[in-house]
Amino acid sequence: MSGSKEHRKGSSQWHEFFWNPRTHELLGRTATSWGLILLFYLIFYLFLAGMFALTMYILLLTLDDYKPTWQDQLATPGMMIRPKGDQLEITFSVSDTESWSGFVQNLNNFLTPYNDSYQVQTNDNCPPDQYFIQEDSGEVRNNPKRSCQFNRTMLGECSGMVDHLYGYNKGQPCILLKLNRVIGTLPGKDGQSPSVTCGAKV
Repeated sequence: MSGSKEHRKGSSQWHEFFWNPRTHELLGRTATSWGLILLFYLIFYLFLAGMFALTMYILLLTLDDYKPTWQDQLATPGMMIRPKGDQLEITFSVSDTESWSGFVQNLNNFLTPYNDSYQVQTNDNCPPDQYFIQEDSGEVRNNPKRSCQFNRTMLGECSGMVDHLYGYNKGQPCILLKLNRVIGTLPGKDGQSPSVTCGAKV
């Protein structure tokens, strides 16, 4: 009997803690107390959200869309090689089409944005041997900035327009090198292209 009474007493105390009809308290708090604490946390989290938004806004004001705020002097710029394989070495067999078909598809995907029709729509036709500089004028931002056209037809035999297989079926593959842009560095205007020597690894 005593165990049953204690069980009922504990159950009654639990129900009374959840909702006390005498004091009209829910989980030990009145409606006014709940309202005040919810109002406090609402104001508190709104303040935190406002502080976060303000700091992000101030941070974004210091950033430039086209160049980093802080720069270091690179000894050599980064270089990208296409086609991109699983390894740095590009190996294939001329007689095995499957060994080089992936390289051809990789070059097609890479050169698609350089189609003449797309370049005409998105980029400007810049005169040769002249710098295309788009500086901002005080508070007036020169946005959006545009690039000079680089049409894939400029790649000649490696454009994929004449030879759709880029020479892989002949054992004379096209390998494209693309240098990353170095902020503040202007290329030479003498029209001379850098020379790169490629050879097969025996």
